[in-house]
Amino acid sequence: MNTHGSRRLLGMVVGVVMLLGAPAGARAASDPGLTRYTIAGGCYAFDGVPGAEHVRLQATTLGEYLLYLPDRTFLVARAGEDAAAANAPSTAAEWVATEATGGTFTFTPKLAGGRPLTASLRAAGGCAVYPEAPLDASPLPTASPISYGRVNGIVEGHMHWMTYEYFGRHFHCGKPWDRYGIAYALPDCSSIEGPQGSAAPFQNFFNFGSPVSPHDTSGYPKLTEWSRSNLTYEGTYWRWIQRAWAGGLRMMVMGVNENRVLCELQPVKETNCNEMDTVRRAVADMRELQRYIDAQSGGPGKGFMEIVTDPQQARRAINAGKMAVVLEIEVSEPFDCRSADTPTCSRAQVDRELDEVYGLGVRSMLLLNKFDNPLTGVRFDDGPTGVLINAANRVSAGSFWDAKTCTGKLHDNLIETGSPQLSALVAQVFGTAGVAGGTAPVYPPGPHCNTKGLTALGKHVVSRMMDLGMIVNPDHMSQAAVDDTLTLLEARRYSGVISPHGWMDPGNWPRIWKLGGMAFPGHSPATDYVKDWKDYRPRSTPYAFGWGYGADLGGLSHQPNPVTSGGTLTYPFKSADGRGVTLERQKTGDRTFDYAKEGVAHYGLYADWFADLARIGGPRLQSDMNNGAEAYLEMWERATGTPVDRCRSPRTALDARGIGPIRLNASWTTLLARAGQPQQRTTAWSWCVKGKGNRHAADVAVLTNAGRVELVGSTARGRSLRGVAVGAAAARLRRLRGVRAAGGGVYTRRRSASRVEVFSVRGGRVRVVGIARRVLTEDAGALRAAVAQVRRAKASSVLPTYVPGVAASKAGTRLAGFSFAGAADQATTNGLALLCRLQLGL
Repeated sequence: MNTHGSRRLLGMVVGVVMLLGAPAGARAASDPGLTRYTIAGGCYAFDGVPGAEHVRLQATTLGEYLLYLPDRTFLVARAGEDAAAANAPSTAAEWVATEATGGTFTFTPKLAGGRPLTASLRAAGGCAVYPEAPLDASPLPTASPISYGRVNGIVEGHMHWMTYEYFGRHFHCGKPWDRYGIAYALPDCSSIEGPQGSAAPFQNFFNFGSPVSPHDTSGYPKLTEWSRSNLTYEGTYWRWIQRAWAGGLRMMVMGVNENRVLCELQPVKETNCNEMDTVRRAVADMRELQRYIDAQSGGPGKGFMEIVTDPQQARRAINAGKMAVVLEIEVSEPFDCRSADTPTCSRAQVDRELDEVYGLGVRSMLLLNKFDNPLTGVRFDDGPTGVLINAANRVSAGSFWDAKTCTGKLHDNLIETGSPQLSALVAQVFGTAGVAGGTAPVYPPGPHCNTKGLTALGKHVVSRMMDLGMIVNPDHMSQAAVDDTLTLLEARRYSGVISPHGWMDPGNWPRIWKLGGMAFPGHSPATDYVKDWKDYRPRSTPYAFGWGYGADLGGLSHQPNPVTSGGTLTYPFKSADGRGVTLERQKTGDRTFDYAKEGVAHYGLYADWFADLARIGGPRLQSDMNNGAEAYLEMWERATGTPVDRCRSPRTALDARGIGPIRLNASWTTLLARAGQPQQRTTAWSWCVKGKGNRHAADVAVLTNAGRVELVGSTARGRSLRGVAVGAAAARLRRLRGVRAAGGGVYTRRRSASRVEVFSVRGGRVRVVGIARRVLTEDAGALRAAVAQVRRAKASSVLPTYVPGVAASKAGTRLAGFSFAGAADQATTNGLALLCRLQLGL
């Protein structure tokens, strides 16, 4: 059908729909299970209306749609007139769906004055396919049987999903989503860079190592220049992150980043450069992204990711098959605090803005990024990059870095003063921006340590974060400040600390592990990453241990190269989490991405990187990675007040409610808060018991699938019920009146109308004593199965301690996986160093 004919017919169709609505017979033929959300992505006929048999409903957010026609045009509203077709989406093309009576739907245009459409919908075929990136992964992960059990999956400790907001929103090309789809999220970048990148010398230096580098700026579907080393093109499109989820990613810490000083040097800006305003915008963006993903998936809560604000919500989300997202802040001037010598913030202001961001859902935070501030000193950037950052430090903090020669094993990066020519250019560009120049001081011999540590105000912020149960991220702090921070945490035995992307001396990591926090490198080629894991992994830690990574994608960070020796990843491959997801080469538009040749060209290729780590590192590394999400959740639980299991005395007898804090009918969240972290988390939770013969005995709570305790039992010597102790001869049971056999060596005795005493006998001895809900004992098979869970449950009374790895801590070293967010590769170094030239037009 030609476009003119289609539009003429469409006008007739729309007129009939608006005048008549859907006929009664059509309503009866529609699917009664459809809702304003489940219609997303579907192909429907406006039943009984000629010419409207093939309309694709493309969601723009929850309950709102584009009406996409077979000739790839859009139905648009017109004020005071009938709807018509248009070649591109716009506000006029967006329609809000509501469910009317009788199985019909009303689509109200967002355009003021547009006429609503009312119709009955029937599933159809023959619709145009709306452009989208495939996952090339199947079958997709599904929910676990229980919401409260141990999780399995990889933790991403540090990435930036909302990078498009920083540097004034006119530096980065593309967005992780767009209401109108992938073609608008990944546009032609000439709008920012100029034809063939002719107006983007700064970006060209980052991406290609030269201010003049003609290239194809085409976005979707060509994506010619998307690569691991293109640091300013969007690499975190939502479908790509969904592919990483399919490959095993279950938890993500998403940091909002911004740098006011470098933002203000940009010649074109759409937004202001206030770092806290960027935080507010980006957090709102994340909420809208979640709504958009939910909309594509059929309704609220249906998407593959969920922003979480406490560890219990995160556990539920992951066990529901989702990726839990924790919001984090990483800016240089948090709470509008700058000028380290004459602070622009007060304690009251800091408290007010910390409460504000906590209220927005932020649960993790760095106290700085690139500059000294009134809270803390910074870990220096080294190399030529450091020359620029040192000058910018003077703009933000009020002075150049102040360094001394380190006297201990742990230190900051080495300061480079740079050539006189480079230093002069740096001074000139800041002078052009209206900032007085200056000459950086002469620094003493290395290794260098920042003289500034954690200030009194910084200590206050860390203490407030602990009070709020937030995760403290000391990366980017000076060594002195890291030491100060860890000392504060140790004084309160606070587990909520993480170093996720290699921006501190790894000699600090043992202190983090001893606290129950997490520490691991950022990212690097798989062979280098495996080497770091082997070098730094401790043999044991006092708490659940897991490994992770920090992609820092969006943080101007070069992504992992492919492995070029010792074999390569082959396609198809299985997901690294053991769930059996099969992944092929990822295709987006005209591009087919091959990790074995390109490395991590966009975030979706992290699924391939996970599999390559498993191939090279073997089962132990794969296990450590898959334990990452669980280790993070248990760390977060302790940070928010969940007690730690320290083994209980065996002298407490069972009563009608259970054992001590382990109570019948308690929800799993109440059980966790009162009894503390169990050593086993299935439908049976176990805690250790002190005493001779109890090394592997346990107090146990057996829970229903809904998470309620239905049986409390113990296998520990010393535990007793009605005078019958674990280990006693079975003949002791004969002394109790009303004991009945339930089969399989299980005996019961009624305690009350709702509770029943339970005993398990094996080898002539009582092995389990317990108290159960009566409803459980009414099914003898279910009771025997629950008692078997108690009998098999294990908990060790020999608690683990920190034992360093084979290569020990390697204090004073740096990791393989550094980039601008760590240490710059050559292209990035050139880009930052020559920012001066670019801003001056030299």
